[in-house]
Amino acid sequence: MSTARSASDSTLLASLTHLMARWGSTAVQVAVAADAGVVIDPADIPAVYMLGLEGPSRASDLAAALHLSRPTMSKQLSRLERAGLIERVVDPADGRATVIHLSPAGADAHRRLVSRGVTMLHDATADWDDDEAAHFAAQLARLVDRLSGPDMTASGTPTQTPGGEPAAGPSRPHPRSRNGGTP
Repeated sequence: MSTARSASDSTLLASLTHLMARWGSTAVQVAVAADAGVVIDPADIPAVYMLGLEGPSRASDLAAALHLSRPTMSKQLSRLERAGLIERVVDPADGRATVIHLSPAGADAHRRLVSRGVTMLHDATADWDDDEAAHFAAQLARLVDRLSGPDMTASGTPTQTPGGEPAAGPSRPHPRSRNGGTP
């Protein structure tokens, strides 16, 4: 790896770390929800985003996608249900299980949260031209997909060779939900 690439990778890692810490902070989540007019516990916002992005999900799948324990997920879902933001329905594929859906109020909350987030991104990139913004979005999506994909181990080592053959070493389960969205 070249020195320039190593410096670039270090800058990228530092930038992503700062972004995740800031964007995921309680203070930012509270501010986004307040600006969007959504009354919700900030800890529950990721579940609303995930259900809005990915659609109905079993609680266990939602917990896995959000990297939460089942008891923590259960508490969040109870709060969201009391707030009228989700509904639980019997899983048609397995009558013993339930599937979590956003209620109409939950879908509206998701739409408002996303709208506020898009406005924040637009404001942050206001001095970028359309091509810069599109290129950044495509590259970031590519990076997230690569870092989240099933072909990476927890150590970041590819589990496939460039030709698509399995590489030696352990692999980890795919952290994204069953229908392909990002966490």
